[in-house]
Amino acid sequence: MRNPKVWIAIIALLVVGGVIKTWLTFSVDAVRASVAIAPEILFNLAGFDVTPTIITLIIVMIIIILLAVFSTRNLQLVPGGLQNIMETAIEQLINLFEGIAGPKWRDFFTIAASIFILVIVSNFVGLIPGAGSIGIIKLDEKHPTAPEGIFILGDAPAFIHTTSLFHKNQLAQGVPEQELEEEQALVPILRAPTSDINLPLALALVSVIMTQVYGMRAQGLRYWTRFFSFGRIIRFFADAFKGHFKIGEFFFGLIDAFVGAVELVSELGKIIAFTFRLFGNIFAGEVILLIMAFLFFALPIPFYGLEFFVAFIQAFVFAVLTVAFMRLATAEHGGESHEAQHH
Repeated sequence: MRNPKVWIAIIALLVVGGVIKTWLTFSVDAVRASVAIAPEILFNLAGFDVTPTIITLIIVMIIIILLAVFSTRNLQLVPGGLQNIMETAIEQLINLFEGIAGPKWRDFFTIAASIFILVIVSNFVGLIPGAGSIGIIKLDEKHPTAPEGIFILGDAPAFIHTTSLFHKNQLAQGVPEQELEEEQALVPILRAPTSDINLPLALALVSVIMTQVYGMRAQGLRYWTRFFSFGRIIRFFADAFKGHFKIGEFFFGLIDAFVGAVELVSELGKIIAFTFRLFGNIFAGEVILLIMAFLFFALPIPFYGLEFFVAFIQAFVFAVLTVAFMRLATAEHGGESHEAQHH
């Protein structure tokens, strides 16, 4: 059997057979126990609930700090190694932000670049093989064994007491412990921080709030007239008090107020859009990889390329939109020509 096509056919049949066998013995309970939107609580430290995403976020921060330290500890005029990689990355971010915001890129660079670096490292750490699938599952009298498809290697350390947020909320509401109905949950040791809705929400709040800060710093209190535009209505009542009734002014004032309200809702909607775009894509990627791993241990490999692309794109989009919104907030009304004259 020297024909390589025969060997390829045999290997393909074995792989397909393995997948089919896994499908036949596939346990839905195993996936259900492994997929949770809210991260489980590993243990409590001085009244603070520690979740897998918090542990992973600490690791992410350590990685970022180490990258900063080792890339700048021995700066060379002609960069090489890690310094060269980091300088290239920063230069690309500068070119990107400058293309969006022009000379004002310096004002927004610190926040936007920090968001990009934090998000992309968090996303990539969540793609480490085993993240999301290697963890701890609680066994008790109600659940003496793990669901089929989950392999147990040994007991967890004594200080770890896995608790779900749903379980904790039930206890806080006064539900008797004997009446609690809780499914088994696999608590991963590592989980992408961006798959926890709290981090995307925090970054979204930073982005939107700082956009308003930059806008007010550039335009003063006049910036808020884009949301609360009552000037024409005030002028209508002022003129009416003097005996001059300008109905057109009043209706145009109502239109201004309505447009301002739409702008305000749109600005608040950015928080939701930022949060769920990042959270939804990263969490969905984790679920896909986890399910593929349950079906067949090598099945997630083709999906890793896609997930690395998604991880990068989500960080890219978050940073680019942040810079774009900040640039729009600092632009004068009808001030493009003024800026062109200034330059």
